[in-house]
Amino acid sequence: MTSNSKVKIASLQIENVKRVQAVELVPADTGLTIIGGNNRQGKTSCLNAIMAALGGAKYDPTNAVKAGEKGGSVSINLSNGLKVQKTFTEKGSYLKVEDPKGKKSGQSLLNDFVSAFALDLGQFVNANDKAKAKILLEIIGVDLAPYEEKHKKLYADRETIGQLKRRAEKHAEAMPWDEEAGTELFEASDIMKQLEAVVTHNSKIRRARADIEMLKQKRDAQNRRIEEMMEKLADARTELQAIQDALDDADEPGTLMDDEALQLKLSDIEEKNARVRLNLERQKALGEAEGYAEEYRALTEQIDQNQAELHGLLEDADMPLKQLTVEDGVLKFKGQPWDGMSGAEQLVVAAAICQRVNPNMGFVLIDRIEMMDMPTLNEFGRWLEANGLQAITTRVSTGPECSIIIEDGVSKPSAKESGNVGKPGKPKFDFD
Repeated sequence: MTSNSKVKIASLQIENVKRVQAVELVPADTGLTIIGGNNRQGKTSCLNAIMAALGGAKYDPTNAVKAGEKGGSVSINLSNGLKVQKTFTEKGSYLKVEDPKGKKSGQSLLNDFVSAFALDLGQFVNANDKAKAKILLEIIGVDLAPYEEKHKKLYADRETIGQLKRRAEKHAEAMPWDEEAGTELFEASDIMKQLEAVVTHNSKIRRARADIEMLKQKRDAQNRRIEEMMEKLADARTELQAIQDALDDADEPGTLMDDEALQLKLSDIEEKNARVRLNLERQKALGEAEGYAEEYRALTEQIDQNQAELHGLLEDADMPLKQLTVEDGVLKFKGQPWDGMSGAEQLVVAAAICQRVNPNMGFVLIDRIEMMDMPTLNEFGRWLEANGLQAITTRVSTGPECSIIIEDGVSKPSAKESGNVGKPGKPKFDFD
């Protein structure tokens, strides 16, 4: 869209609105038009009056009529031929819009080219970083919510896996490592079979010995009975003979086998296996840690891929300015967040986004730019001219940079002599 097709303010008159008594202004077609003056003289009242005339009833000031007067008015001639008349009385406000053919209309005609952002650029400038980014994304039609939600989930999952990995590594590092033991468990089955055979054998020997001991005790008892009971000698001898015969029939049980060596071997195997199991537990812990590390790397790759897709989406988007983007939900220009930009860059970004909201609107209103030095003002003015835009601003100053000076609500010629504010030249910064 050419600069000629953008609607701008050709001239305006304000009478008895807020602090303004009588102000006339013919803004520069492009670049900066600065309304200067000391504090409480009516500079901001001028912008309020323009906003009320073009933006609708929602911009009407409280107590719009200047104190002591019965009514006030704002008359604006626009570059597309429209004439706008806003009248304020004690009963309310009245709007009249007339096109070049004399046809009268209302606010709906102005809404085609009037942007709320342009009427109050400070609304964007003073928004927080997240809000600025959201406004930009809505304007260019990009929805980052799915990518941001996916990023949050992947990041949270990766953080959990990272904690598990660190816990497993810490557990493994706290466990001892027995180099001599290795990781192969010893088999004790053969020794167990041998030990079982020895235990069975020794059990039989012990039972046989117990039986022999019992027979001996019985024999002794019978001998005593013989001595005590001579009258039963015959019966005792017969019984004795029977016991002697049983004793004679008994086989020699043999000798006990030594199981101490096998017990020592089994104990040694258990001790070695205990050391091996500690090594295996440590290896298992390290394996779990490596598993978590692999999962952590996979999640990191997914996060990087998601971020790459998000950056690709923004790189392909039709941004109002080159090098303007959104990172981590924050608007950035040339890699800098809002508070890292110069004052001129901030105004350029705001104006460019404002222009994208409604390309038909060729002007912006900016209140209180006294924080900007003259080189910055000149630079911003040149950018406005290069892009065919008009900016009407206020500044606590009576210097030559001002287009008009407001004193006690009345416009006066400024001391502007060179007329070099905002004139074309080689920009100090590359805003495009």
